[in-house]
Amino acid sequence: MERGILTAVLVTAAWITVQIFWMHFKPARNRSKAMFLGYGLSLPFVYIAFRWLPGLSSIALDEPWGIGLFFAYFLHLLLFFLYAECFYHVERSVTLRLLVDILQRAPSGKSLTQILAEYNVRDMVQTRLAILCRDRFIEERNGHWRLQAKGRRLVKVLRISTWIFQSTTQAERL
Repeated sequence: MERGILTAVLVTAAWITVQIFWMHFKPARNRSKAMFLGYGLSLPFVYIAFRWLPGLSSIALDEPWGIGLFFAYFLHLLLFFLYAECFYHVERSVTLRLLVDILQRAPSGKSLTQILAEYNVRDMVQTRLAILCRDRFIEERNGHWRLQAKGRRLVKVLRISTWIFQSTTQAERL
């Protein structure tokens, strides 16, 4: 088990590091697709590292080989989910961006007028609607936005998951 855990941590850390540097030098148009592609490409390296990495080959020799490999792949998957969660809720967070912007203006800070000028809600909503329309979640008819089949499925899954986890939507957190 220790060998599998160490393998997963090493391979995941290497994959995430490569992914981050790659995105800085050549940003992907669709970052989530690039993240899934990177994860898929990292899967063979879990086996390679588990089987042949010199430092790992001596760990847990008495453990069944299949159990260690199972833990390596399972933890690698869980660490991928953690990375995806952090990517979508930390890197893309308006709150984090706002805090960094205020930090960069230190020590004077930013006024409410400056903040409102940079965070135009109308532009954010229009951009989000355009993306949802492009990805076929919604469509506009006669000046009204309506869910398409893909959007309805997503909303149903979100409703079920919020009920299961007893979570609240963004507006209800205030």
